[in-house]
Amino acid sequence: MRHRYLFAFAFAGCLFADAGTLIPTTKQAPDPAILSMEEMAIDIHIDGSNARVLMRQIFASHVPGVTEGNYTFALPGGSLVSDFAVWDGVTRIPGVILERKRAEELYENIRLQAIDPGLLQMGETDSDSARRSTVFSAKVVPIPGYGTKRVELEYHQRMPLENLVSYLAIPLKPEAYRQQTVGRLWITVDAQSAHSIEAFEHAGKSYPLTVHEKSANKIRASLDVRNFVLTEDFAITLRRAAPKAAALAVSAQRETTTEPGYFEAALVLPPEPAAQGGPARRVTALFDASLSMQWDKLERSYAALAKLLTGLRAEDQFDLFVFNSAIARYSPAPSPGGSAEAEKALAWLKEQPLRGATNLGAALDAALAAVTTDNAALVLFTDGGASDGEIRSGKIADAYAKKWAVSKKPRTFVFAVGDDANVNLLRALARHDGVLETINSTETPDFKLNAFLSKLQRRPAAGLALAADPNLADVYPLQEQTYSGSEAAWVGRYKQPARTNFRAGVAQLTVALPASETAHPQLPRAWAKARVDALLEKIERDGEDRATIDEIIRLSRKFKFVTPYTSFLAAPRALLRPRLIRPGDPVLRVRTDKLISSVVAVFPFGLVKPLKFLPGEDIWQTRFLAPSDMADGTHSVNLVLRDKRGNTYKEARTFVIVSKPPIVRPRLDKQNYRRGETVELRASASAATRTISARMYGVAPVALRWDPKSLANTGRFVLPRDLAPGRYTITVTAEDMAHNIGTGEVNLDVLP
Repeated sequence: MRHRYLFAFAFAGCLFADAGTLIPTTKQAPDPAILSMEEMAIDIHIDGSNARVLMRQIFASHVPGVTEGNYTFALPGGSLVSDFAVWDGVTRIPGVILERKRAEELYENIRLQAIDPGLLQMGETDSDSARRSTVFSAKVVPIPGYGTKRVELEYHQRMPLENLVSYLAIPLKPEAYRQQTVGRLWITVDAQSAHSIEAFEHAGKSYPLTVHEKSANKIRASLDVRNFVLTEDFAITLRRAAPKAAALAVSAQRETTTEPGYFEAALVLPPEPAAQGGPARRVTALFDASLSMQWDKLERSYAALAKLLTGLRAEDQFDLFVFNSAIARYSPAPSPGGSAEAEKALAWLKEQPLRGATNLGAALDAALAAVTTDNAALVLFTDGGASDGEIRSGKIADAYAKKWAVSKKPRTFVFAVGDDANVNLLRALARHDGVLETINSTETPDFKLNAFLSKLQRRPAAGLALAADPNLADVYPLQEQTYSGSEAAWVGRYKQPARTNFRAGVAQLTVALPASETAHPQLPRAWAKARVDALLEKIERDGEDRATIDEIIRLSRKFKFVTPYTSFLAAPRALLRPRLIRPGDPVLRVRTDKLISSVVAVFPFGLVKPLKFLPGEDIWQTRFLAPSDMADGTHSVNLVLRDKRGNTYKEARTFVIVSKPPIVRPRLDKQNYRRGETVELRASASAATRTISARMYGVAPVALRWDPKSLANTGRFVLPRDLAPGRYTITVTAEDMAHNIGTGEVNLDVLP
């Protein structure tokens, strides 16, 4: 079957969002014959569980004329952009934090004067969408003929401690585009920790990292390579030494003698012995199959659900609901665990249709009603984008809280996917004795997914709170719950240098603030972010008010980081802008000025469709289908906007039609295998292929990655030792950048 999908051409990078990619505006993917990545330098500074990442990239033009490029990046979830700059020749033009509306006004004024400003914002065009986005994009112009363009970005990220391991990944592996090469790559790692470091490893095995210093409290490492092919993310892990009892450490920083200082208190909990067996579990899984979840979100959610279900024991039980505008249940009664029933449930799920709307409230009601036993877990896989029934986040959260209170009170776990996941709503749902985990478009999910699933069988530590002290103020926890082998942390301010008592649980420590001579420059910004997060949650709950917004803007400008109400403005050269149109099924979505009263789309194939205003999202939207005979290539859609005074405006956008599904040809080294043996799978695919995955009965989904040595996409998996002998089919699915799907199959025989 031929599928025809559309995606926003002018801002395609925002959808696929490889980290640090510069794409010629005349192309749909990086083209090193036009623009190549000559240099990339990444400096990683880790202080405890706080990581600061500085990226510097130089792109070279190989054509004579002036070139434009779309620079895109999607940062790991929870990251905080703290600096941004572009270079005009040898002149560095730094970004300046301004109020969002003021930055937009200046941006338009500068642009109309034929000067190229730079505007870096979160989300689309307002603070509401910004609160749901981790994607940033930039249109870089001009790039001089045979010249270079340099871009710099700094962000901060917290490294949560899970089972005594902290994990940091820099998303360098191409997700949307098969292969990228950098002329020279530098990476430096500088880590320090008050808690003893037992082991340091780099998970990205293709990176030849050299360790220069390794002690209990400090790590220094680096690499310097040329003509390096980016085939995987750069990832490192830090394993803390297991404390015999809960260990408390305090770090502090004071900027000036006239202002309060800042501190972080971190409590590391010892691990618990691995539980053997345990009582039977009851799990209710709730899977979002609305159109907002299609492609990347659906694939990641399905893989997470498959790992959950295939990990259940025979004595466990599960329910499975799939929802969009309708709700379907796999079985009227709970099903037994085990791989056979899990495979049946997953096969049933794949047959369920995708529909346009998301009735999240009704789905939660249905799942709650199905939980009839104590000590059950409700696991929700969604992006939280409600669009049917009740769509207001606060109302959905309140309704769930009331119904949960009179139910069997299942622990509510949420696995949120997507750069635009409604984190505030999903966090409120997970506060019902559960956990929220978020995965965006560039993150490798394994570490977070394993930690998430392990918590279904464990209980968080109770009675952990930082005790009050007269010298401490404005204290904020950095996590919702703390499990054994992980870390509880708090940031706050202290009024003056003095001996101060810290107590959390049974751990106590008296510290002469500012605690040590070691500098901790990230602490003021870490506290400001925690304060802003609390203010944003207040806005989500109670609505906007001027005083709260003013404080967010003040903190953003003082501590220099982007919020939904502020922007970086860099002038006069690079032109940056957020997305204005997003693809859907296909769907056209436009956010306009408040004065606009109607929007009509005029498509090149003769279709004229009015857009409907969605008050809950403050956006205009319509859905449409391209004719089956429409030629592949770039096409325009014209928007006619009319305001309340009767004035008419016109805008144009472009999209790309791609109709041919990718061709994928899988192959095996041999035909016969024994149980417990590793299967090596290779596949060739069309040049535009974006992702390749393989499925076989009884085995979790396997992603195939490009291997430059074998010149093929490769993957491996281990045949379960309890797999019945016989012939099995491996189905390999390839998806291209326009989300066309192609499949191929190969058989193998499992011997007794």
